Amino acid sequence: MKSIKRDSVSIEQAVRNVSQDVAEEVRAEVSTFLKRAKPPKANLKQSELSALRRLSRNKDITILPADKGNATVILKTEDYRRKILDLLDDAAYRKLSRDPTESITKRTVELIKKSNIPTEISRNLRPQAPAPPRMYGLPKIHKTGIPLRPIVSAIGSPTYNLAKYLTGVLAPHVGNCSHHVKNSADFINTLRGIHLNPSDIMISLDVVSLFTRVPLQETLSLLEKKFDADTVKLFHHALTSTYFTFDNSYYEQKDGVAMGSPLSPAIANFFMEEFEEHALQSAPYRPKHFYRYVDDTFVIWPHGVDTLKPFLDHMNSRHPSIQFTMESEEEGKLPFLDILIQRKEDGSLSHKVYRKPTHTDLYLNAKSHHHPAQRSAVLSSLLHRAKVISDQQSLPAELGHLKKTFRENGFSPREISMALKRAFGEKRERREEERKPLANAFLPYISTVSGKISRILRNHNIRTVHLPPKKLRQVLVRAKDPAGLKLPGVYSIPCECGEEYIGETGRTIETRIKEHKRHLRLYQPSKSAVAEHAIDCDHAIRWEETKMLHHSKGYWDRLTKEKGIINGL
Repeated sequence: MKSIKRDSVSIEQAVRNVSQDVAEEVRAEVSTFLKRAKPPKANLKQSELSALRRLSRNKDITILPADKGNATVILKTEDYRRKILDLLDDAAYRKLSRDPTESITKRTVELIKKSNIPTEISRNLRPQAPAPPRMYGLPKIHKTGIPLRPIVSAIGSPTYNLAKYLTGVLAPHVGNCSHHVKNSADFINTLRGIHLNPSDIMISLDVVSLFTRVPLQETLSLLEKKFDADTVKLFHHALTSTYFTFDNSYYEQKDGVAMGSPLSPAIANFFMEEFEEHALQSAPYRPKHFYRYVDDTFVIWPHGVDTLKPFLDHMNSRHPSIQFTMESEEEGKLPFLDILIQRKEDGSLSHKVYRKPTHTDLYLNAKSHHHPAQRSAVLSSLLHRAKVISDQQSLPAELGHLKKTFRENGFSPREISMALKRAFGEKRERREEERKPLANAFLPYISTVSGKISRILRNHNIRTVHLPPKKLRQVLVRAKDPAGLKLPGVYSIPCECGEEYIGETGRTIETRIKEHKRHLRLYQPSKSAVAEHAIDCDHAIRWEETKMLHHSKGYWDRLTKEKGIINGL
């Protein structure tokens, strides 16, 4: 019933943007309906729920999504930790003696203030309640030894907003060369213009650990040729403030860019475009075709097998940090991105969807407790990919594979048929909405409730956005270190008497707790309800048992959640 009660809290956030009369009418109608609403039937048995709880509490194992293939991997926690520490032994990382979040935050704010960024933009770039980035690893189950791909979760870090802004600044200067590949659909269009001679060889080049190997100083020198000094300072700060936490320790990435920062792909592309231009110009033999997507490159080589090794050696000699591995076509086939390319007798190239051998074909199950539109989107996205990537010869086989996959994921023949009609039938003209909605209500999807509430809100011109519930992965996977109280949100502080203070803060909860403690220490009851209670009642506050109840940076979201928790919702 908790999820149903949360609807009323979410609706409060929506109706604050409408007139008081409409708000009261919506509250009354929703309240009347929720009083008789029933929770949905559970789609998991009690024994399954108990098993999930046991798994989530088992600290001896770490459950992770695989790097690719929609697989789930269970590792011994000690093995996972050892693999991460082995990664951190690399010369690219350096252990720090303390948390640098505060100093990096101050520097970020100073640079933004001094920059020529317009005030209305710079205001949103300044970090609010920043948290340290957290590192975790995704198992590469398709590789020997199952190494981990290091990922740094940078959302909410001191430089995250600045990095997003700089990505937009850099965008016009990236992707303009003839070698650039935007995405799979763009590459398919490129393939249609390629004709192979019998002696041509298809190969692919892969840069080893590109993100952590991008040479920053050289990249910054290239940026100086494109941007003014103030902008380069911002790039320098965003690129050299690459730190993260793992297992309560802090590390700095000395060179390269972090996989997880929004700026990293753009910077990697920016450097590689300059690198490959010089590398190809100086090569004793040049490729017939050369197309790159970030760290993967597709090459047509017309100079015979004997010159492949010298070409690879040449590419690897251009910079000590940029090293390539090479794969050649086998039986006329070569995978690139999610495309399997095959040569045809007439010299043209066929193409179809490629899946690694470890791919599981597991997707959102049709019986999952998600809004029907979200379930159907799984089918639509996969059918769209089939339509874009597969040529006419391979499309029937790909559709056959997808139909089988959809059935195995619980979708009915009718649902599959409808999805096929949407993907391959005549396109219908989209009707423009008659009225712009007064507000949006972001509600957790509940099958027995959401439809009726959506209609009530629609009658008052409020649009409903259905939020998906937690997936098993969100319940079981705990790859990242917990952020604890280093986040903004709603929190509780217990007292020895059994009472509990519920509060909210837009800064980190950790910072707000320090303020409560200071007000108590300085005997300032008027500045803190916690201090007032402790002083008036002579009670001991259990600071160590402070909990975060809800994480949010949004003021109104925190306010309504705080109100809902206080009222037992």
